[in-house]
Amino acid sequence: MTNKSSSSLLLGLIATGLALLAGVTAARADIYVIESSVASVAVGTHLAMGDTLSIPSGGQIRAVLPTGKTQTIRGPFEGKVSDLAKGAQNEGVWSWMKTMLKTGGSTEITTGATRSVSREAKPRPFSWMEVPTAVSGDICVQKGAKVSVTRTSTARIDRATLVDAASGERAEVVWEAGSQTTDWPASLKLRDGGAYQLFQQDRPKRDVTVRIIDKLPDEDDLLAELQTRGCKHQFDAWLRDKIAAARGKS
Repeated sequence: MTNKSSSSLLLGLIATGLALLAGVTAARADIYVIESSVASVAVGTHLAMGDTLSIPSGGQIRAVLPTGKTQTIRGPFEGKVSDLAKGAQNEGVWSWMKTMLKTGGSTEITTGATRSVSREAKPRPFSWMEVPTAVSGDICVQKGAKVSVTRTSTARIDRATLVDAASGERAEVVWEAGSQTTDWPASLKLRDGGAYQLFQQDRPKRDVTVRIIDKLPDEDDLLAELQTRGCKHQFDAWLRDKIAAARGKS
């Protein structure tokens, strides 16, 4: 066999091995605990397929499964995580999960903000009815809902200009001092897939695409639905709220 043939064969074997390794990595399916009444299974626990899970009678946990669904598992239960984690892994949900857990869901940007934005301002809770001023990206809203434009600051009267990127139509919104919400302007129609630009003095321009949801998903399907729609801000907000509430009870 020539050196050239040997090199080609070796490269082929390496490529095959890497492909197999990638397949094993992609197929690995874990679960992540977001609620728990079991002392030995803390909120935030990441369990691999081979781990053993023990839930006593009267206890329960809620976890994000490989499929991207959330599920409540009630005791008594004694078995492997693999007994619960069936189905193909939703790579999109788990990719977002990893990012959220790494950053804490901090998608609200304050770069360029002035003193009118409080550094201590907490992010607003998950909602199907709000378009935030602090983020760019896709935002899912409930069809027919009364939508608000929100900010995290309450320090003073503030205003912003919203522009429909397709038509060029624009409208101004105003927040009163002490308020974080103001109504979406009636003169600017909310369209599914509609792109809007938001301008505020001394702050970066935001670009938002609205995704209108005809029928809200069941809570167990919520993360997968948000990921499919591209609504990462709300994906992070929902997880952050659930984990914080569960830890607050423990």
